[in-house]
Amino acid sequence: MTTLAGSTSASRAAGRVGRNAAILAATSLLCKAGSLAVVPFILRAFTPVHYGMYSAAFAYAGLLGIVAYFGMNQIVVRDISTGDRPKGWVIFHCSALRGMLLVPAAGVLVVLGLVKGFSPAMWLLASLAFAVMALDAVTGTLKASLQAAERFGLVAALDAVRKCAQWGMAIAVILAGAGIAVLAGGVVAAAVITLAAAALITLRPRDFAGVNFAPRYAAGMLRLAAPMGISAAFVAALDNVDIWLLDALADFEAVAVYKAANVFKPVFIAQALVWAFMPIAFRLGRASRARLAAASAGAARFLVVSGAGIAIFIVCGADRIVPFLAGRAYVESVGAFQVMGMTLPFVFAGFLYLHMLTAVDRQILAVGIFAAGLAVNVAADVILIPRLGPAGAMLGTLCAEVVMFAAAIAVVWRVVGRPLDGASLRTAAAVAAGAAAAIFTRSAGIADMGIGALAVMGACLVASGAVSASDVALVKAVFTRRV
Repeated sequence: MTTLAGSTSASRAAGRVGRNAAILAATSLLCKAGSLAVVPFILRAFTPVHYGMYSAAFAYAGLLGIVAYFGMNQIVVRDISTGDRPKGWVIFHCSALRGMLLVPAAGVLVVLGLVKGFSPAMWLLASLAFAVMALDAVTGTLKASLQAAERFGLVAALDAVRKCAQWGMAIAVILAGAGIAVLAGGVVAAAVITLAAAALITLRPRDFAGVNFAPRYAAGMLRLAAPMGISAAFVAALDNVDIWLLDALADFEAVAVYKAANVFKPVFIAQALVWAFMPIAFRLGRASRARLAAASAGAARFLVVSGAGIAIFIVCGADRIVPFLAGRAYVESVGAFQVMGMTLPFVFAGFLYLHMLTAVDRQILAVGIFAAGLAVNVAADVILIPRLGPAGAMLGTLCAEVVMFAAAIAVVWRVVGRPLDGASLRTAAAVAAGAAAAIFTRSAGIADMGIGALAVMGACLVASGAVSASDVALVKAVFTRRV
């Protein structure tokens, strides 16, 4: 392949990633905007105790529900996108395995409830939450098949269906003055609607012609998915450990204060880009790890800058943002909300680097990284929650994300290739300058919502060349023509 041909191919691949990420990001942005409009009503409609109980129930069921996922989405994307297996074959086996895994997961939930001494209300909420996780496990298989085919428009449509159904149910519950359990039931109904839509879009009888359960293939799928499944369990634990420990060391009100700060976390930006990147990353991982590492550098710069920009806005504007979004009952969430913002650059870039390990079949290394992050999080929470409450729990998350970010870079560098370049270092310097400006404006009492700090970071990015003419040209090409 000539240099020109290779460059053209890379440009087209980058264009596909950009367009797919734009589709997912735009839909996610609309969904998040809708949530920003609905969640404040939910926070105002229920007491912190009830909202804290609701959040705890979904946190407990979430870890068990992830058992049904068991990391198999990536295997579905890989086997379908590479043509290793027919679509129907992969969907059938993944769905069958997830159904089997739901049985022991339900048993663990029952044991957990008995040990924790769930109240009748908590039993009901936990059961409904687990039902949502079970339905989502099946829907996730179907969405993964669409991702493998790079039909991201349909993935985005399903996300929109899910959110619209949730919003409609939530609004109906609030207008009817119903209780928190009815709100959870509405989430179940939305999951059922989404599964039905996914099946209608994805499944055709001919896809399953001649498909029989093959124990050898199923065992192979479980074996390959095991590192990712364990990683997913660690991710679920990392997402929920703060709530578990707040429930154990504090009360439901502390859980609600923490959740009100964390519910607006904009992780969809990183998810949109990384999921759009994965089908191409699998192919690059087989063809050239050096090219995969180089491709990741630009994506990581975008993620770091996006995360840092949002972090500056949150840290500088939290005093106004939290009362506006959550109401005066959650003023105590301001500190936790600010710390949440600080995690974003590490969360965004770390999400990319950890998924790169999947692209080169080194998922087991991600397990170690997640385990280290979880250990740091738990240790920090035990120390900080008694002293700082919900803000201390969020500080524990920040410590964990920094550790995982650094570890992910080191591991990717070793097994894939150098994931950083000169522009990455200039980007880091620009972000540091923006952070310093944010600290200065906050200490000086300037209520500019971070505009000054964002301007400083932007100027440094341009002046240092961290944002180049080729980056601008690529973005323009993605949104103005086919590449």
